[in-house]
Amino acid sequence: MDSTLANPYLTNTLTLPPPQTYRYRSWQERGYHPDLRPISSDSECGTLIGQMGWVGAHAHAHEYLWATAGNMGAVLTESVEDACLIPYEVSPRYQLPPQIVVKGLAGRHVLLTKSGSRLDMIGIEHPALNLTLIEVEPDGVHYRMRFGTPDQTALGLNRDGVAPPAPTSEMFHYLLIFEQLESQGFNALVHLQPKFLNLISRTEHGAPDRFYNFLRGYEPETPIIYDASSGIGFVEERAPGIPELSYESLRLFQNGGSPERYILYWVGHGTFSRGSDLLDAYKHAEYFEAAARMAWEANQQTVKAQAYTEEIVSCILREFNANRGVNQNSDADFQDPDTPVHSENVYNYP
Repeated sequence: MDSTLANPYLTNTLTLPPPQTYRYRSWQERGYHPDLRPISSDSECGTLIGQMGWVGAHAHAHEYLWATAGNMGAVLTESVEDACLIPYEVSPRYQLPPQIVVKGLAGRHVLLTKSGSRLDMIGIEHPALNLTLIEVEPDGVHYRMRFGTPDQTALGLNRDGVAPPAPTSEMFHYLLIFEQLESQGFNALVHLQPKFLNLISRTEHGAPDRFYNFLRGYEPETPIIYDASSGIGFVEERAPGIPELSYESLRLFQNGGSPERYILYWVGHGTFSRGSDLLDAYKHAEYFEAAARMAWEANQQTVKAQAYTEEIVSCILREFNANRGVNQNSDADFQDPDTPVHSENVYNYP
């Protein structure tokens, strides 16, 4: 595996701190268990952990985030070996809100960032410090944290009142969407808090009927990729950690029978994008943040960054779809390149 897409502690590139040191004790408080077998970097879970590290570092390096805020998650198709997890009977047990019941995930493992984790640290710290693996119980209401937390005995000895590690507070959104839409390719979700999309959402372009159209006019690939799935699902501003947002996000991803959306925008808060894995999910958030950054910075520098008009966008789509429909059955069907051909592409868009 490429070392840039693998956690350095899973590949033994970095070594563990010496026992009884301050750093070692801090690791244990944050959920490290020295007696657990390391997760293989070449397993499904290890691969996703490596992707999480790359996404966090990439988003931070390119300044896509407010600070390092955000979270990620993926539902695993393969169970993680018990030797890599806290024993089931001593793993901390918690309950989902009553509105969220996910029996379809019973017995499944879900990889999530932990509450308060810094995305830029995922790739350079031991996975147990920033990530957790939860296992949903058969009732679809309770779950066990089987990685990245002290066990029940250690938590019971916590006399200092230190808050124990917990999955991201937005885990309800992940679980509901994974249960309902995994079969449609919703295997991974990435939530970022991108700076420039948030800035634009506070301008006259931030209204639901203008937001996507404003962004799609800055990059001709945007309507080609996203128009069929209705662009960005636009969620009006509300508290991020409530179950109602889970169901609104589910509805917008489902897109009313049209092709499922790739990305939602929670107004003033951030993007929520899906994919077959974490790199696939991240690219949609990155795409729109890059477009928003281009538009914002151009206008701040008084560059006339006029977006494409709807007429030009329609022309781009018409030309793209016409080229996709070219008959490829025989070379005889192709015109001589030296023969002038009339085209409706009045904008001479290639």
